[in-house]
Amino acid sequence: MMKTFLEKHAKKIFWLCMIIAQYIGALLFKDLADISQWFVQSDRETTMWVWYNRHGIAIIALLAFGVMIGLKYIQRNIIGNKTFITLGLIFAFSFFSGMMNPHLMMRDRMHNGHFVSVEAAKKYLRPHESVIVMEIHGKARAHSDKQLLRPHVAGKPVTEGQDNVVMTYCGLTNLGMAYIPEINGKPLDLAPANQLRNNLVMWDRHSGEPVQQLWGQHEADRNHGLPSKMKEWPTFRMPFERFAEAYPDGEVFVNDYLVADMRPTFWENPFLAVYDPIMESIFKLAISYQAYYDEPTFPTVEYKDMRLPSKEKVWGLNIGEDYVAYTERFVRMQPNPINVAIGEQNIVLHFDETYESLGIFYNHTGKDIQDINFFGETEFGKLARVETVKAGAYWIIWADFFPQTDVNRL
Repeated sequence: MMKTFLEKHAKKIFWLCMIIAQYIGALLFKDLADISQWFVQSDRETTMWVWYNRHGIAIIALLAFGVMIGLKYIQRNIIGNKTFITLGLIFAFSFFSGMMNPHLMMRDRMHNGHFVSVEAAKKYLRPHESVIVMEIHGKARAHSDKQLLRPHVAGKPVTEGQDNVVMTYCGLTNLGMAYIPEINGKPLDLAPANQLRNNLVMWDRHSGEPVQQLWGQHEADRNHGLPSKMKEWPTFRMPFERFAEAYPDGEVFVNDYLVADMRPTFWENPFLAVYDPIMESIFKLAISYQAYYDEPTFPTVEYKDMRLPSKEKVWGLNIGEDYVAYTERFVRMQPNPINVAIGEQNIVLHFDETYESLGIFYNHTGKDIQDINFFGETEFGKLARVETVKAGAYWIIWADFFPQTDVNRL
């Protein structure tokens, strides 16, 4: 009886399973593949629904595709071989792009970042190349945009006496943000997932929760209005050659699967030897478009706030709910350091010409600061850097996430 039923309805079952598999594959591609947002946009709610349910719907898609293969094996003439292979390849591409490619394409280095000395880094970085810097107990780490572009998350194994700090990076936002990866005392294991509104979305392997880079929160916590988030660590930008002068004993992150003399050869891993250069080219294309055109690479944000040019780089910060963005040009035009109140805190902004770096510091001295150097040293003592500074982010994205922002406050 079962055989008779299959013979009678095999084609209907086959095409029903084909529709289910292809629909789910397309859904995974659209919402999780990242690169798909060049062509089609999805609202945040849909993307998050697909993320939370990705394993369940992926199993359904694989089961449906398995039934198709079984029916094709039982009835060879149920569909032509060429058509079957074509449909199978389409499904395989969309399924791989959504479920596996993001994790392979953006292999994080949260616990095993490759750091080299300043001298060794001169082989990989250009002198004027901008680096994102953070200091941990007097030890400085530099991260170039190019080296961070693929892993998106870079850190080192935590050792005794060393704070657990990781650098997160989004090339679309042109933003490196350092975080202590824990929320409410619970550690996070961060890895890149995709992007929304031209900003990196990571995920926490421990909880499975998405984490938007600019928010630093679990998606569920933000949806429920909970304040829990990762603690930011101060970062700033400067040219690599100036970093070498300021921190001769510093460390520089180098992406071991990006540079030619570190990544696997064709004979060691033929797949990655072909795959990685292709992915690098795609990433470079997207980032180049983002840098040189007014429109965002992924049309998921609109240029609404025209107080600054779309791709102007800003140094955005917040103290509590008070958000302010500064341009480097504005700070450099001022005859003296900018002494300003942000969120009822006194803040000092200063562009250091020697090290070519814009510094933003807390001012707890009770005095207006007229003379300050790159390291935050003043006649009243050394000032601490503001940890919420986002150094060099594109205005269109900063203003989209924080529309309440003030601009170039004096």
